[in-house]
Amino acid sequence: MMKHLKNLALAVLLLSSSAALATELTIVVNVPAATPDAEKVCITGNHELLSEWSGAGMPLQETGPGLHQFRSEIPDGTMLEFKFTRGSFATVEKTAQGLERPNRRLLVKGDKMVERAVVEAWSDQAGSGSANQPPMITGNYKVLRQVKSAFLAPARDVIVWLPPSYDKPGSSSRRYPVIYMHDGGNLFDPGTSFGGVDWGIDEAMDEGIARGELNDAIVVGIGNTADRMSEYTPFPDPKHKGGNGEKYARFLVEELKPLVDRSFRTLKDRRNTFVGGSSLGGLISLYIGVSRPEVFSGIIAMSPSIWWANGGIIEWLLQNDLASWQGKIWADMGTREGEEAIRFSRQLAETVKQKCPAFKGLVYREFSGGSHSEASWKQRIHLPLRLFIGRRK
Repeated sequence: MMKHLKNLALAVLLLSSSAALATELTIVVNVPAATPDAEKVCITGNHELLSEWSGAGMPLQETGPGLHQFRSEIPDGTMLEFKFTRGSFATVEKTAQGLERPNRRLLVKGDKMVERAVVEAWSDQAGSGSANQPPMITGNYKVLRQVKSAFLAPARDVIVWLPPSYDKPGSSSRRYPVIYMHDGGNLFDPGTSFGGVDWGIDEAMDEGIARGELNDAIVVGIGNTADRMSEYTPFPDPKHKGGNGEKYARFLVEELKPLVDRSFRTLKDRRNTFVGGSSLGGLISLYIGVSRPEVFSGIIAMSPSIWWANGGIIEWLLQNDLASWQGKIWADMGTREGEEAIRFSRQLAETVKQKCPAFKGLVYREFSGGSHSEASWKQRIHLPLRLFIGRRK
């Protein structure tokens, strides 16, 4: 009898513990007035309750004119990535400018959580009315529309930001360093950026060059797709899957870089070629940069997801001879990014220090109050820019 009561108590404890670890998540979304009444609004993303990025997605409940709702219990601490569609990726949401919209990201926390979202436009309707607003990008830039790849299925837009001197008289023979950055929709334009705040790399470059702190350089912003998590991860994670990063690396190095080098006046050598990003974009930058030492001499890894696959990138760097890699790495973390993220980032810095003592190229910084957000990266993007393209005094 006593044993039975103990087992019952344990079961109740486990059930209550399990319940406490689940968040009741509600996502309320406003859709454009032009959304067809007869079509379902759906959500698709990186979780089984979000259909694991299937084109059809999960239909939402209509709760009012232009209002739809998703409700479910999601494990506490889950990082969701998702988009809204009308039942296929042919009708996926776009930005107000009709450009590719970066995946929405949401860290699930607490007992109950309500998230509100607005779909600015649908892909099959973009280009009319409010969906045809001009980009809010400072300076001179070109957009390479829907760049295709033999290695990756989704095509993507690529924004090429050009320095102020690029089209000035007398500069037609001048060539420039190039920084390749992931999550291109988040870099230059608040209208396409996650949460309406961009990194402000265009302003940071303009201001740094004007003050004489930065050398002129080209910044290439590579748009992400619905396959972002898979493309930005070099190997699978038991919980999150992914692991298509090598194909993304081949796209960048074997297809996109040659296209940019043909289309613009670039300095093609490794000394003048850099790669960077944040979060999973920081993780894949570490992989791409170190796995292609003949192409890149610098890596920007802001708030990198070192935790992916239980820190597998750390052992991978050691196995792939980081000690003899000839280049520099900027890695950083904000103190409000969570215990796991900070712990793994510190583990990276400490492991490099202990096991690769000859490698002096890692610069690791932590920023008090910094969060995992575009707003935080905007505040400090000038620092890695100075490291790689700063004017030497």
